[in-house]
Amino acid sequence: METQSSPQIKRTLGVFSIVLMVVAATAPLTVVAGTQPLVMTYTENNSIPVYYLATGAILLLFSVGFTKMSGHVPNAGAFYSYIQAGLGKTMGLGAATMALLSYVLICIAVLAYLGYATANTIALFAPAIEVPWWVCAIAWWAAIAFLGYRNIDLSSKVLGVFLVLEVLSVTILDVAIIGTGGNEGLSLAPFSPSNFLSGVPGLGLMWAFFGFIGFEATAVFRNEAKDPEKTIPRATYIAVAFIALFYGFSGWCLVMGAGADSALAFAQKTQDAYALELAALYVGQWLYDVFQCLLVTSLFACALALHNVASRYTFTLSRV
Repeated sequence: METQSSPQIKRTLGVFSIVLMVVAATAPLTVVAGTQPLVMTYTENNSIPVYYLATGAILLLFSVGFTKMSGHVPNAGAFYSYIQAGLGKTMGLGAATMALLSYVLICIAVLAYLGYATANTIALFAPAIEVPWWVCAIAWWAAIAFLGYRNIDLSSKVLGVFLVLEVLSVTILDVAIIGTGGNEGLSLAPFSPSNFLSGVPGLGLMWAFFGFIGFEATAVFRNEAKDPEKTIPRATYIAVAFIALFYGFSGWCLVMGAGADSALAFAQKTQDAYALELAALYVGQWLYDVFQCLLVTSLFACALALHNVASRYTFTLSRV
């Protein structure tokens, strides 16, 4: 329970700011360029848009109850506060510990990957310079610590810039593929029931749900929202809908870029370079290079957003 002596928090976050932080945590460019081609490989079919759109529909239905609960349990702890209200303090604190540990571990993992990706990018553009991955990871960690210490508005602005660049770069590739008709012409083959039910569709849904990680963080920013009763539900619906539509549409464009009949073989051949190869083919080498750089900033935005969520879980727990 929060006491009257608890420090007052400035309510400065609107719907747009919260959506930016939640969507940035999902790392859109990393999912589209890095994860979706691997989903094709693991599921052994090209129906990636179906998995992401289906997951989005499921989470939108879930969000109805989730946002309703945020109004009845005015606590920034999100999932754990609802569990505590329904099942008691012991179960609630157990859920909070698990959630906080999960966010911290994911943040550490993303930081390690971020350091590795940064070192590779530096080696790509400046082969003469060798920087250990852990040095890059520590440098990014320092930047995240600085932004986390400052006002949340600064973090939302930084995340907003990176997110816009990510979405814009993927949109350029999508438009280029549609404009040229893809490799084998545009079709709805990925949406065929016989297609998305073949292979291992369960893995497709699992990876799709993973692509929405952190969507519940809208409620974590409740104490900093301008009007939490309206801001939290709107931000949740907008974030989930945007992520689902963006991933679904971009996934379809990726399949069309290689061709419905050739996408799976191309994904198995190129792995996480799938989208980069399409960028060079349909737009030019410059977009390939831009993707390479934005993959780094995408991971940084993800780590920063996850850090913001973890720090607010910690703060909320300290007031229980």
